[in-house]
Amino acid sequence: MKKKYFIHHPLFRLLAPVVYGVIVYLLILLINNNLAQLNEIFIGQEVYICIGLTFLSFESIRIIILMVEKYLPETWRSSAIPVQVIGSTAISLGLIVLGLSQYFNWVVGFSISTSQLLMFGLIYTFTALLYNILYYSNYYLNRENTLKLQAEKQQQEVLEMEITEFKNDINPDLLYESLESTIGLMYYNTEKAEEYIDCLASTYRYMLANRHKEFVPVADELEAGRDVIRLLNERHNGQLKLQVNEDVTIQQLVLIPGSLPIALETLVRNTIISSREPFVISCYIEDGEYLVLQSKLNDKLLVHDHSLQAFLRLQKSYALYSDKPMIQVKAYEENYIKFPVVRIVEEVA
Repeated sequence: MKKKYFIHHPLFRLLAPVVYGVIVYLLILLINNNLAQLNEIFIGQEVYICIGLTFLSFESIRIIILMVEKYLPETWRSSAIPVQVIGSTAISLGLIVLGLSQYFNWVVGFSISTSQLLMFGLIYTFTALLYNILYYSNYYLNRENTLKLQAEKQQQEVLEMEITEFKNDINPDLLYESLESTIGLMYYNTEKAEEYIDCLASTYRYMLANRHKEFVPVADELEAGRDVIRLLNERHNGQLKLQVNEDVTIQQLVLIPGSLPIALETLVRNTIISSREPFVISCYIEDGEYLVLQSKLNDKLLVHDHSLQAFLRLQKSYALYSDKPMIQVKAYEENYIKFPVVRIVEEVA
């Protein structure tokens, strides 16, 4: 806290009392109509007394500010300003009166007059108020700057999230692989290349069209999943098979957009797929509670990072909409991805 505010800076603590003390001395000369003593400003001891009193006032107020920041109970935080202003002014003024009394009694040799005491009291009351105003000006300016920095940081985080979401929507690995496959197809089968391009366009059109929706029908997800399988099949010589039970399509189920494409790509990219044996992914309803994707378990040694991150984000999304989690189970040489069933219930008017 000390480093944030200029009142705690060593240079301010040393130089401010000197400058302000001289101003107080000049003000006293002006009030007493005794400006002739200006030529003795650095000779007379009164100016140094004013500097010393100012230093005493500033430091006492600064200590009160530190104590209020550190020890004031939370229940009193709403009253921190009046407590600090009144407390620091009273203590500062008390120390000034005590210092003046000791100076007049021990150095001058007689008691300070009431008018002089009143004059010093008014000056240093104003000084305490001015010091508090400077502190709170710096406090609120610092807080405003902090809020602006936090807002900029949040804006930057939002921008980074949007960029991440954009990258996820694009799915660069799938895009680049599909473009490479398209180039390869164009050399020996242009008709198949055109069909492949249509499938690629359909996949990305689906991703972009549904990116802001909460749910989509399971039939749309199945079609998008089949498109992803078609795209990935070009690199796996047609060994990828998606088998869907009839009970999946006849029920009014909905999924978060991209659920099946992400899950299918995760299974394919993280499984060792043989060129001699089809890799079959079954889709069915389990106990009316989960939509399940099932395939043979044969994990790669190195995981595909992009698909894994997309899968983890999908799990977090389902946690917001369902009490049952989206889970992945690996058991008995089988790999299961289970989506909690979400149904659309039509209200009867």
